[in-house]
Amino acid sequence: MKKIDLFILCMQNLFRRKSRTILTVIGVVIGCCAIDIMVSIGIGSREAQDVMLSQMGDLTLINIYDYGGYIAEDAGGSGERAVLNDAALDSFSSIPGVVAVTPKLQLYDLPINLYAGLGDRYRTMWLSVIGMSDDAIEALGYELIEGDYINGEQFAVLAGQYLAYDFCDTKRPDGYNMVDRYSTATWDEETQSYTNFPDPYFDIMTTPIEARIDTGEGNKPIKQKLTVAGVMKEDYSKGWETSECLIMRLEDLKLLRDQYMRATGTKNDKEDTYEQVVVKVDDIKHVKEVEDAIKEQGYNTSSMESIREPLEKEAQQRQLMLGGLGAISLLVAAIGITNTMIMSISERTREIGIMKALGCYLHDIRTIFLMEAGMIGVIGGVIGVALSYAISAAMNLVSSGMPITSISDAMAILGQVGSRMSVMPVWLALFSLLFSLFIGLMSGYYPANRAVKISAMEAIKRE
Repeated sequence: MKKIDLFILCMQNLFRRKSRTILTVIGVVIGCCAIDIMVSIGIGSREAQDVMLSQMGDLTLINIYDYGGYIAEDAGGSGERAVLNDAALDSFSSIPGVVAVTPKLQLYDLPINLYAGLGDRYRTMWLSVIGMSDDAIEALGYELIEGDYINGEQFAVLAGQYLAYDFCDTKRPDGYNMVDRYSTATWDEETQSYTNFPDPYFDIMTTPIEARIDTGEGNKPIKQKLTVAGVMKEDYSKGWETSECLIMRLEDLKLLRDQYMRATGTKNDKEDTYEQVVVKVDDIKHVKEVEDAIKEQGYNTSSMESIREPLEKEAQQRQLMLGGLGAISLLVAAIGITNTMIMSISERTREIGIMKALGCYLHDIRTIFLMEAGMIGVIGGVIGVALSYAISAAMNLVSSGMPITSISDAMAILGQVGSRMSVMPVWLALFSLLFSLFIGLMSGYYPANRAVKISAMEAIKRE
């Protein structure tokens, strides 16, 4: 028989008992929906978890601290204290997967302030300066709202978004000499941040700025003119320095430190070491490998991996459990398909005998019953996937709690990554369809073989 003839015969047999076919299809639809919705809830939960972690910090950053680690002797080390120095930076850079390494040098004992305006009218009340490798700043993900990165320019700096508000006007009395940036600011619910700040005393990008380091009473301060190359966007997930700090090249900050040491006659015991180093990894999948390699060298590390890994395992277990619950429903549907096909064979025993007597090939008879079972699975899968998308959308709209006045409002809610309760990716829909087809074929395998084994003579004699 031709394939088209087998298909037509298959559809005729299915619609011969419409009620039974529809009920069996409904079972597949329920099973398919159960799998889709359960798994989509797990995916939605995982998506919200990833967004939460990304807001807490860059998942590909590893912080290394000088907390007195030791190079383990069993790892080929000497058992000596692991020191964060330039040699350590080189070893970190050679680890596969590392794209950027930089110290974060902060000199707490360096009395430095900034001055600007005619006659040094404006000065900072406090200032924190961090020295970093300028070629790593962009790689670490520091976002600029104005200007450009340092790009190797000597004594070029990046200013925190609100550093300009830390300048006071020396011509005004205390208590009235600073711009309160929250005086006219308003809270934006959409961006979850303040907007409409008042203007500072001057534009920090265009006004000449000079750094001065106090070297003690009776000594001349160290002066150094600075060029503000860019202004960073405040992002505490990157570091507090993006708000009210100044970032300059590591070499420039070391130069200022050395000048201060010479001017004050003091000695720096930690001249060649750092308290903190930041390592940027190319992919989140490699963070654990890189972090383990650094720990083997005896260093203390901190990253989001220690939080992400247990959450990832928990999410996988939850998703597996939800998918298993859905699979039980589809298993029940598979039993229903098997029952339907066995009943169909019992009713069509005489028909099968006639087909054999007329010379119909056994594989054609087997194909007819397998095709019928497969079609039940496919039809149920298509309807189940469509219904799953509808249920998923309804769940997201209801769980958002936001008013919906138009289709655009609904589409905006459905597109909010991280706030969706249920997420139905394309691969899940394709998997459901293929799995429904597979369940149908497997359920029809035993009845099809049973039909093939029926004796033609006995089948024809049957009433």
